[in-house]
Amino acid sequence: MTGQPIIFLSVFKSGTHLVRRILEDMTGLPFFEPPIVAGKVNYQDAGQLIHKKGHFYSWHLFPTPEVCQKLVEMKAKPIFLLRNIYDLPVSMYYHFANNIDVEIGRGRNVDAYFRAMSREEGLSAIISGMERVDFRWRGTGPHYQQMALMLEFANQYPCFVTSFERINTQKAEEVVRLGDFLELPLSQERVTTILHNSGFQVMKETSLSGSHFRKGQAGSHADELNQEHVVLIQQQLATHAPQLAQLVAQAQLPEILARHGQL
Repeated sequence: MTGQPIIFLSVFKSGTHLVRRILEDMTGLPFFEPPIVAGKVNYQDAGQLIHKKGHFYSWHLFPTPEVCQKLVEMKAKPIFLLRNIYDLPVSMYYHFANNIDVEIGRGRNVDAYFRAMSREEGLSAIISGMERVDFRWRGTGPHYQQMALMLEFANQYPCFVTSFERINTQKAEEVVRLGDFLELPLSQERVTTILHNSGFQVMKETSLSGSHFRKGQAGSHADELNQEHVVLIQQQLATHAPQLAQLVAQAQLPEILARHGQL
């Protein structure tokens, strides 16, 4: 492995803990994330990008021009994790509605707002945004923009780009590909160990926050969303990331825009 900083940027609710576990096993390094202050998280603050020696960086930072400049200057090895635009709001909804990570003191504690709504209304609020005294949620649009920024930067600088869907359906191939990107050739035995340690049930049983692991599956939007939700998602996409479809096609990541079931 080279001495270049490993910078892992993931979309919120895209499988961050899964890829962290893979990277920890693969590199022997722990992850570092910037300090989190509930209600004051800014995913576009380039000042949060800090390379801590002996760690790899992991956070939901947007690759803004300032962040991209820092990545180039530090000669980083960027790893980007994306997720299907229809599954993303479903996972985000349950994150807040179920107050995920409350048992480790990192729950957002806004679940009462979602209990006051129907599930359909809650999903619509996650997609389009909502404003409360202690909870300002801008909707899914900025996260679609984040994915577009990732793919734009990956067209200009060597990056490893994958998706929650690929990690779930072809994890072995993605693990080998990631090892090659990090210049860490992996024996079949090492690959087998990494696959086992990053299995959904193993991670759920060994994590301090069991609530964080709800399903670990792709494609759940087919059972959760209705046609109104689809229209709202497409509006968010058109407003915040109209270039995403073209970028996804160029990157050969059709799973990002795929719709399942009757949607």
